[in-house]
Amino acid sequence: MIGRKNLGVSSFLLVLLALGFFFATYNLLTMVIQNKAADEIGKLNPLTQMPEKTGGGNSGMRFHVALTATDAIYSQWQSRIMYYWYKKVKDMPRSDMGKFTRILHSGKADNLMDEIPSFVVDPLPEGLDRYLLEEISPTWLNVSLRMKDDHETDKQFGWVLEMYAYAVASALHGVRHILRKDFMLQPPWDPEVGKRFILHYTYGCDYNLKGELTYGKIGEWRFDKRSFLNGPPPKNLSLPPPGVPESVVRLVKMVNEATANIPGWDTVTRG
Repeated sequence: MIGRKNLGVSSFLLVLLALGFFFATYNLLTMVIQNKAADEIGKLNPLTQMPEKTGGGNSGMRFHVALTATDAIYSQWQSRIMYYWYKKVKDMPRSDMGKFTRILHSGKADNLMDEIPSFVVDPLPEGLDRYLLEEISPTWLNVSLRMKDDHETDKQFGWVLEMYAYAVASALHGVRHILRKDFMLQPPWDPEVGKRFILHYTYGCDYNLKGELTYGKIGEWRFDKRSFLNGPPPKNLSLPPPGVPESVVRLVKMVNEATANIPGWDTVTRG
């Protein structure tokens, strides 16, 4: 989750909501804006425009990066890679990066407390968070079932169908989102990197040696973070074969750069 104060737009409160990031495999990142006048919500399009002033290096406004995490090894190695790239971007000229906080939902400190700025919170008791979705969840369920019952819709959305159903349900309940199409990159489906802000690696990347995607079938070359549930990926992962999209190549290179420069990459285990 990345939060940022918007000092230039007095009529809105800008909140960045990250869902999951890495750890539910689809950590969706959403910017939610609440309208100042509640009685106008029903009149507004659920997709709103980006604020005109969104930083620019010398604006004085900064992103505070908040990462939700656990002390599982699968969560730890991804947290370390994210923090490496946060620091690198923060050191760039005119960077808008502010502080970084890893919100550790394990209820106790772990062995990364000295490496990554962290705040320990207790896990929510089972069922305590259910009330947060009481209003929207029935609609979410109904939309999901309708989408699942439609063969073409089910085929197109596959295992992420419920995520898109949530987007539809939230819009029906007047939840307004900022839609920025260049916000996030998802290899292998977005082939070009362009000027994206976030690289979201939830999908497995499987290719044959001709550089052809073999999604749904383990490829001759592959990178899938779920292959490393019990330990971090090794240093110097092999690069994809020729013909594989730029986004996949960039992903592997960024992982390799981080693992090559993070001290004790191969030695840190859960603790």
